[in-house]
Amino acid sequence: MQHEFQRVAIINRGEAAMRCIHAVREFNQEQGTALRTIALFTEPDRNALFVREADEVVSLGLASINDQTTGQSRSPYLDYDRLQAALSAARADAVWPGWGFVAEHAEFVDRCADLGIVLIGPSGDVMRRLGDKISSKLLAEEAGIPVA
Repeated sequence: MQHEFQRVAIINRGEAAMRCIHAVREFNQEQGTALRTIALFTEPDRNALFVREADEVVSLGLASINDQTTGQSRSPYLDYDRLQAALSAARADAVWPGWGFVAEHAEFVDRCADLGIVLIGPSGDVMRRLGDKISSKLLAEEAGIPVA
């Protein structure tokens, strides 16, 4: 399924974010498109290279937040409500999660789909099927792929 989008929010930082920014620039050059990159960042990264190199930026606030349910500290990159607000502020129509953070969270992928935001990566259903070793092994066997 193909989707058209113009504004790609990057839910990652450092090298991962820079790889996406460079890939989008190369894509724009090759395809004659004008995709925009939007870096989501936390305050300690305000002056980081990926923040400076993105076309636009949206702050997620402090580097850690208190989870009101558990009382424990966690990254805003894992707070779905905060991410949803940032994606709305960014007017993002696509998200690139990179690796880590929400990249393997099917629930976040489902939320993006509900918001009409394209996640550049597998669907939530694919993540659920392949994220479990036993079900992914059964799926491989069904497809005739040799497994150990």
